[in-house]
Amino acid sequence: MLFNSYGFIFVFLPVVLAGYFRITNCTLSSLWLLVSSLIFYSMLSVNYLPVLIISVCMNYFVSRRIESGHAKRLWLMLGIAFNFIMLGYFKFTGTLPPGISFFTFTQTAYIVCVFKGSAKTESFMKYSEYAAFFPYVISGPISDYRDIMPQLKDESKRRVNYDNLALGITLFILGLFKKVYIADGLAPVVNNLFANSGGLTFFEAWFAALSYSMQLYFDFSGYSDMAVAIALMFNIKLPVNFDSPYKSLSIIDFWRRWHISLGKWIRDYVYIPLGGSREGEVKKIRNVILAMLFTGLWHGVGFTFILWGLLHGLMLAVNHQWRRLNVKIPSLLSWFITFICVVSCWIIFRSESVNDAVNILAAMFDVRNIVLPEKLIRYAGFLKAYGITFGNFLMNNTAKNFAFLLVIFVMSVLFPNTNQIISRFKPRIIYAVLIFIIAVMSMMKFSGISDFLYFQF
Repeated sequence: MLFNSYGFIFVFLPVVLAGYFRITNCTLSSLWLLVSSLIFYSMLSVNYLPVLIISVCMNYFVSRRIESGHAKRLWLMLGIAFNFIMLGYFKFTGTLPPGISFFTFTQTAYIVCVFKGSAKTESFMKYSEYAAFFPYVISGPISDYRDIMPQLKDESKRRVNYDNLALGITLFILGLFKKVYIADGLAPVVNNLFANSGGLTFFEAWFAALSYSMQLYFDFSGYSDMAVAIALMFNIKLPVNFDSPYKSLSIIDFWRRWHISLGKWIRDYVYIPLGGSREGEVKKIRNVILAMLFTGLWHGVGFTFILWGLLHGLMLAVNHQWRRLNVKIPSLLSWFITFICVVSCWIIFRSESVNDAVNILAAMFDVRNIVLPEKLIRYAGFLKAYGITFGNFLMNNTAKNFAFLLVIFVMSVLFPNTNQIISRFKPRIIYAVLIFIIAVMSMMKFSGISDFLYFQF
């Protein structure tokens, strides 16, 4: 079952919400939410439901052993080893259970917090309710036990809050629109261009790079918006996962805005334990690069993901050293350099092989390979004298696709993001009508329901 489906929107979510608020006994209410979460997961992949259950049981058992104080460091290491051996096995075999990267990281952070004494174990049912909570179990955001558990225990949150319900519905519809109307609208063009990576012209290569950059952002941020929105309907506040990353003025700034919950996890449980910035600049650079290599491996064991992580690590290291020079450059130039670097790296991230990525990157920066659409020859035929050629583009409806990409590019770099919109939200009839129109537009696209891109990680 997907968030972007009639079954979820009109059956599953209303039924679960009604049961959650109707059941007055807190224990039974928690049980209802837990069972609902397991049903949600099983409807995505019932064959992998045992993997989630085993993971939850093992991490809870480890947390209790750690809290007992007997050989607590050994139990911590055993718990971490179990989590990453299981994750590594499925990564290397290429048969990923939905959400395994997310619920593995979530629970690893939990047992570390128990070890440090910053988290206390609850009942097994309460812990399972946290670990398997259906809004974030599949694709995050990676949520801290110390933030979520107090909310799950708060009995006042078991009553309907109509403000949260209205905000949640609004945010859900905006996230749904980002996914089904924007991201899925770009998918056919992206898939076609990347499938023909060896024969792209200059403009086709740039169209592939920019289209995938927008597809990935609107797909994953759309999911994250919907996850936050659904949790808010239950009066649970999840962390914001995106903050207009394509407005970033540096790579450091980008990683503070993109997949924020993963970046925080990598910082707290990889970068800082490696030594962070405490042992001089050389080791700081090493730690940054290792942390980003780990980030690449989290996404996949293929060489393209490793190379993508390494490049981001190197760019972060250069960015940190540049800041030490205290040399200012214009904001527009900073944005342009950052954006081009991020987009270029997304090519490697998306490509099936390094060779495919090299082909697209080479085409992006080969000005000798500029080809304009055949239809423009009647208006710009004089450009032939300057070596410009005219021909057919791989994608259909070139003008329509270009206009669509231009609009969403402007949205991503100039417009307020959904979190900023919601923070200023005030009930108005005009807003209700607008949200209704957006909802209808989104649901009209349900005939082409697709998985979220981050399900594969």
